[in-house]
Amino acid sequence: MNPGELDKLAHLVADTLAPATAAAGGRRAGALARGSWLPEPVRPEPPARGGEPPAWSGAAQPLGDVAPLRGGERASPHRESTGEMTNLVRAAAAGRGAPVRGAPTGRTTVSGKAATRRGLSIAVPIGVSNRHVHLSPEHVTQLFGTGLTSRRALTQPGQFAANESVRVEGPRGALDGMRVVGPARGATQVELSLADIERLGIAAPIAASGSLGDSVGGLTLVGPAGKVALARGVIVSGRHLHLAPDDAARWGLRDGDRLDLRCGDGVRATTWHGVLVRAGKSHATEFHLDADEAHACGVRSGDSASIVGVHPKHAVRRALVTEREVVRLAAAGQAIPAGALLTPSARDRARALGLAGA
Repeated sequence: MNPGELDKLAHLVADTLAPATAAAGGRRAGALARGSWLPEPVRPEPPARGGEPPAWSGAAQPLGDVAPLRGGERASPHRESTGEMTNLVRAAAAGRGAPVRGAPTGRTTVSGKAATRRGLSIAVPIGVSNRHVHLSPEHVTQLFGTGLTSRRALTQPGQFAANESVRVEGPRGALDGMRVVGPARGATQVELSLADIERLGIAAPIAASGSLGDSVGGLTLVGPAGKVALARGVIVSGRHLHLAPDDAARWGLRDGDRLDLRCGDGVRATTWHGVLVRAGKSHATEFHLDADEAHACGVRSGDSASIVGVHPKHAVRRALVTEREVVRLAAAGQAIPAGALLTPSARDRARALGLAGA
């Protein structure tokens, strides 16, 4: 066919299709009026969205069904499964469900060390420790002539705030009415804040209660029955967390560990680092900080602090041994250090050389 015949055929086809396309609507009729016999493309309407994903998408399938967990591990009890999370998100977005839960805060019932290693926030009560003095039996007699009498019980088991108080005299000033905490101890200990030692005119170290090796003297205690000049026993008590045995076991903490604790709200919120853990049968769970520290972060006794970091006292770093180190040990006739971590190539070389510990 020549070009003229092809053109006639095209017009014939267009004339045949014109009645059908004209009935389809104004837009197609307009297109024909412009000389085009092809219909304009129409974007299809999106399918209706439901709260449940289609079965073929796999979105609602738990991850454990796709890749079974090794060693019988279980998903975290603080999170929904992957499929449940997907359904919750879709339902919440469609306005048909509750918002998806986040990670919990506050006290946790997770047992073992995992409770403090997952970044969870563990709440503990705060006790603001004001300046006070612990007295030896000899100094109780010298200052008061009789034993101590209880005014009120304290949080820590067996301890009490006594009715008795003393005047504390230093080189530059004095503090009246310092409370005595009973019962009597083996050695006299005066616990002050940094503001207190500045007022008294002495330079006392920051130390844990009972650690008097670096303590100083220079103060005189005055009671109704006499005076006691101290040659040692004055400290600034370091902040610490008393832990009851049950809480220590629940949170995987031990005596001597160090913690990071966050206190307060708003612009005065503060994170205290290096907080000493004092755990044992004679302790009740309570975070102790002195009046200076409490004022700094705007908290008082009865408020809560949150454990946000743990630094175990007994953590041991395992040495990493490379293949080059294995060759060096073999040449020196030495064994691989106990508990060391070996790279795969180092382990193969160690076995080939017959090194002990490989």
